[in-house]
Order: sequence, then C-alpha cells, then structure tokens
Amino acid sequence: MGSQERRRKLTIDEINEYWRRLKQGTERPNLHRVCNAIRVLDAALTESGPEMNKQLSTQDWSRIRNDCFDILVSSFPGFFQIFESLDLPPLDAGSKWPANGYLEFYPDQLNRRDDACHANLNEVHEAIALRLRWGFAEGRQNVTPEDFANFSEINEKLKNTAEEHEAQTSLNRIYEACAHEASKLKKIAHRKWWQLHYLASSCSDHHQKLHLRKQMDALELVWGRSQ
Repeated sequence: MGSQERRRKLTIDEINEYWRRLKQGTERPNLHRVCNAIRVLDAALTESGPEMNKQLSTQDWSRIRNDCFDILVSSFPGFFQIFESLDLPPLDAGSKWPANGYLEFYPDQLNRRDDACHANLNEVHEAIALRLRWGFAEGRQNVTPEDFANFSEINEKLKNTAEEHEAQTSLNRIYEACAHEASKLKKIAHRKWWQLHYLASSCSDHHQKLHLRKQMDALELVWGRSQ
C-alpha cells in the first residue's frame, strides 16, 4: 500500500461502513485503516473535540471503537504494555494484573510511539484480555494473531448458532443509527467549517486565526473537508 493511502484519513461515516464489513467478514483488517479508525473515533468522542462531536451517540460509537481495537490486537503482531493509571509508568511483566487499568498496543509494522493505540482493560473483549493476562504473567509482552485463536473461534461459533440472527440484528441497528447520525452531523460540521473558514480569512489576529484553523482541522479529521 502506498504512502498516500496510509496518510488518507477515514471520515466517521466511512469508519461506520468499514466496521460493518469487518464484522461481517467481507473485508480483511488493514493495519493502517484500523488504526486510523480508532484515532478518528477517539477525536470524535473526546470532550475537547468540536462542539457537534459531543452530539454523537457515545454508546454506539464507543462500541465501534472498542470493536476496532479488539480487531487490531487480535489481527496484527505487536507489543503491549499495562498501566494501572496513565499517570504512572507501565507495570513490569509478571506484575499483578490490575483490577482496573489501561492497555497500550504497539503494532510491529508501525514504528512511532504515537502509533500506539490504547483502551481501558474493562472494555477489551474478555477472550483477548485473558490471553494478554496469561502472557503478562509469564513475562511476555509480544503477541501474534495466533495467540488469539480462541477469540477467532468464539466469533466463528457465533456465526453458526442461533445467536447469529440476534447479533446481525444488533449490528444492523448500530450501523443504521450511526449512518443516520453521521449524515445529519456531517452537514452541521461542514456548515461550521465554512463559518470558521470565513472568520479565519477575515481575522487579523495571528493567535485567533491559529485557533480557528485548529478548529477547522479537528472538524476535517472527523467529518472530512467541506466541498
């Protein structure tokens, strides 16, 4: 994959469609796209994001974000660290597993520390968290997709049971709700982008112009650039 495709940012409505294809198994995970999806959703869900981002349905979009993180950890080799608190250094391998903590995952194919993705341990799928806990207790912090065969088996069994219909119904409900929400908020975001654009164009104060540009960049990251 070329560097241009790696740099391309998925908009939040594209992430919704990508997530559905991953969950249905019609598309294989792509490392850069999965990481990209996680970062954009983090930006959309943060309290410091643009005003309209706070109108997102946190429960549904957080579900998509957590699914993307589970897919990332279980699909690509990498190194993980465990934190009791993000204000403290990471725990040494073999330490007691925290009741509540944080996981950082560094895919092998991405070299920068900024490329790490994180999650609350209690939001990671229990089959993935259990395998990480075993490895951590044994002093290992490197994992491969083969370590999560149990997670893959759980997903495959789900497709072959009576729960499949219920799971598919839930998947469709979340997708449709998020697609409707994204379409509506995208229009609001693009109107806001143009308002900021006009303000920045006529602003003579350097610091205020920079602040307006940052707001425009935040909107573009989540919703794409207005045409």
